[in-house]
Amino acid sequence: MVLVQCLLRFRCIVLSPQTILVVDDDELLARMVAELLRVDGYEVWTARDGLQGYSSYYQHQAQTVVTDIDMPELDGFEMMRCIRAINPCARAIYMSGAPEQYRRTLVTETQSFGAAVLRKPFNDVHLLKLIQSLASEKTKPGSYRYEWSPDQKRFVWKEAV
Repeated sequence: MVLVQCLLRFRCIVLSPQTILVVDDDELLARMVAELLRVDGYEVWTARDGLQGYSSYYQHQAQTVVTDIDMPELDGFEMMRCIRAINPCARAIYMSGAPEQYRRTLVTETQSFGAAVLRKPFNDVHLLKLIQSLASEKTKPGSYRYEWSPDQKRFVWKEAV
């Protein structure tokens, strides 16, 4: 019986890879990120702006959205607001070369929705670890919070007290 349960669990993992939508107006970066994720076993779709990202999400309902913030049509925040009208639990990883200019909105996103922030340029390993940690997260948004690190260069996770 235990062997059957393990096999069924393994079968689900193999047949149902985690799905990710990558949205960035830098098409080369979006393709590179998508290829990295595909090689790691994820099912990936890409979009070149927030409007196309919303449309793609509506079709595919990806589990995680990796998005640039500053894009034409809809920025990353506006796109995620539209996506959360479909799925309030949609997970987001925001990418930006200058996250400081979006500090207030990013703090709200991380505290309210459990979003993560990735500073460009980033390391492949960092992105993969971030996606894995979001996928395995068992806590509910609001049960933890993110704060700026003392050097003001990144968000750090803090457990809510």
